[in-house]
Amino acid sequence: MLSILRTNQPFFFIISAWLILILNGLIYFNNGNLKEVEFELLKLIGAPKILVYFILFIVVFYTSFLINSVVNRSVLFEKSYYLSGLLYVVLVTSFGDIISYLLPLIGNLFLVLSLKNLLQIFRANSCKKQVFNASIFILFGAFFYSLNLFILPLVWIVLFIIRPFVWREYLMPIIVLLISFAYVIPFGILNQNILEMMSLWWSSSQNSYHEISPSVGLLIMGFISVTFLLSFKSIVNTFIYSNNRYKRVIWVVVAMMVFTILLSVLDFLLFNRSFGGLVPFLIPLVIFLSNGFIRNRIQWVCDLVFILFFVSTIVIQIL
Repeated sequence: MLSILRTNQPFFFIISAWLILILNGLIYFNNGNLKEVEFELLKLIGAPKILVYFILFIVVFYTSFLINSVVNRSVLFEKSYYLSGLLYVVLVTSFGDIISYLLPLIGNLFLVLSLKNLLQIFRANSCKKQVFNASIFILFGAFFYSLNLFILPLVWIVLFIIRPFVWREYLMPIIVLLISFAYVIPFGILNQNILEMMSLWWSSSQNSYHEISPSVGLLIMGFISVTFLLSFKSIVNTFIYSNNRYKRVIWVVVAMMVFTILLSVLDFLLFNRSFGGLVPFLIPLVIFLSNGFIRNRIQWVCDLVFILFFVSTIVIQIL
């Protein structure tokens, strides 16, 4: 139905992604109903609102581009596709004004870089460098969105799934934590504001939130649920008959999906928000869904659901 979604040419992805981002900016740029948190955030940054939007557009686009790069360099597909990144842009903008998710969206960029390193872990090769880099990027992501810190155990889970036990590799995330503490704690003590710094850092998760309308929330959950079910069977069938490299990639993506779901549950328990912690979950989700979209035998159903979701969210946002 929409074979262009499965093209291996990047031109369609680049044009579509930027048009969707610009459309989101046009819808919300003159929004006078900014929450106090959003207003204070713009005031803190001290840059014109249009510049903040432009920088955030670049961050979201580059994150989606990296997702495509990570997927295409893995063994998920026989040739390059750009559907994963496009799904990411569509889902991010469906939440509403993306400036409300400024910090978690920046955090997502570092989570994708972490995932890139985790997918470079092989059973037969030493991976201290990859583990160290993955841990560093998760901490960078946690710097912008504090709840991302709870994703750090993902590194140990991936090691457990792929590699035989090597204690030096399991020690890398702890070393990364110690190095970060060695910088942060003395800085806070010297400035006599360590508690204030920690409070401000933790509030980055609490304040990065936009109240989604019930209709948009139902559309998002409906789209995720339907496309997940449509993708599940084709991915399972491919997984059963695939080689170990494909299974390794799927296990890493599934592990990240589980951790980001737990992050959403944690956000709900701490802050009582339905969609507050869903932004990191989008990374493994779009990889999983794109795999199903491409391998599904009834692709026209996936395409129809995608079109209905995209058009419906745009109409609701405009109205």
